[in-house]
Order: sequence, then structure tokens, then C-alpha cells
Amino acid sequence: MSVLFAVLLAATAAAQNPMYGANAPPAASTETVTASTAAVSASTSTAPTDETAGRGFKVGGDAPKPKLARPLHAVIHKDAVDWEPLGLRVGGVPGAAENAAALKVVKVKGRMKGENSKARSVARLHKGKKDSVWLVISLYPKSLERRRTHFELRFRVFEGFVEDVEAAAVTVTDRRRQKSDRLLDSWDLRDQAIEYESERPGSGQFVVAELDPRPGSSARNSGRLEKAEFAHKDLGFVNLSWSVRGLKALGK
Repeated sequence: MSVLFAVLLAATAAAQNPMYGANAPPAASTETVTASTAAVSASTSTAPTDETAGRGFKVGGDAPKPKLARPLHAVIHKDAVDWEPLGLRVGGVPGAAENAAALKVVKVKGRMKGENSKARSVARLHKGKKDSVWLVISLYPKSLERRRTHFELRFRVFEGFVEDVEAAAVTVTDRRRQKSDRLLDSWDLRDQAIEYESERPGSGQFVVAELDPRPGSSARNSGRLEKAEFAHKDLGFVNLSWSVRGLKALGK
């Protein structure tokens, strides 16, 4: 009887003990998992993101490069890039161009190739209509000397704005005219009654890095004419570049 009484007494004590029964805490293994999960959650919420860790932000080396200063002493309209047949835009590095011509340019295996030639150049100012002036860059490729052909890149300036552009291949046809070291443009040829022919391209794009229609030795003009399409078989697609120092005044 004493043994049975002892067993019943122990069972009653266990039922009344708050460490057991419905109010008992979870098992040790469950408590460990819960604590581990809470720790991971806290760690995730306080971990530095890419931004706070310094990633995702621009560093000093990624700062925008300063805009290239191009000496332009005439305003180019924004819509000039879409002019027909020749567009006009600002681009290139001042002073980096050379006087050169590439004739009959074609694409070969993804690359543009043509007949390259060095050239001489001169810049002159001529009077236009309604108080405008024409800034004319004449380019004389060595490869076209026998044909007596040169190129003219023309910019009509009115009240400080470029209002029109032209390009032409000018060929002297007057056989009475002897070769001369003086570089004549079409205005000079007309003044001297020298016969010539002129052909204009059907398309192309002017890109200017320096533009100065003000006469004087300090004037700087440089740029290029890209993909100018001429009908003559000796020309074809033409790329031209020029860099001229100095500008002769009107009538000189």
C-alpha cells in the first residue's frame, strides 16, 4: 500500500507543477530552432545593402567628362543636322583634322575603303545675298591635280547664324588656262572668266569642329564632309577633311 500511495502522490504533484502539461514550454530542440530563425531575421534586416556598403554609387572616376569646347563663331541651328541634301552638325576635335580626301569610298568586309590623297586648302570669304557672306573652304587633293578638280565646302552666314551649306566638285575646263600655284575657287574663276564645271553631291553630312567666318590670321576652321555622293565615276562617295588657319577678307 505504501508503494501504491507513493506513485499516486507523485502523479498528483506532476499534474499541479506548472513546468508540465498544457503550460509547459516547448521542447529544447524547438526553442533552439525558433531562436535561430529570429537571429537570421534580425541579421537580414540590419545587414548593409549594396548602396550602404558603397556599391551601386558612382565613384569619382565615373563622373561625367567635361564637354569638349569647340570654337564656333557662328550659330548652327539644331535642325541643321536634318538639312537636305547636306546635313550639318557639330563634332570632332578642334585642330585634329588634316587636309585630305578619300575618293570612291566603298565598304569592304565591314570597313570603309577609298583612294586616299593629301590635299592643300585655303579659306576665303565671299559676299552673298542680303548682307550674308559665304565662308568657302577650298580643298585641292593631289590625286585630282591632273583633272584640275578641287572641292569647295561652303557655309552661308547671316547675322551670326549658319543659314545654308553647299559642297561642290569644281573642274576647270578652260584649256587656255595654264596651271598655276595660286589656289583659285569658283568665285575667282568667274571673276577671271575662266570656264569650269561644277557638280554637287546628292547627299552627305558636314561635321565641324571649328568655324570662324571672321577675317584674319587667327581664324580657325576645321571639320569633315562624310559620305558625299557624287555622280561622276572618278569621285563616287567622297570623304573630305580640312584644317585651315587664317581667312582672307572679302575681295582678297
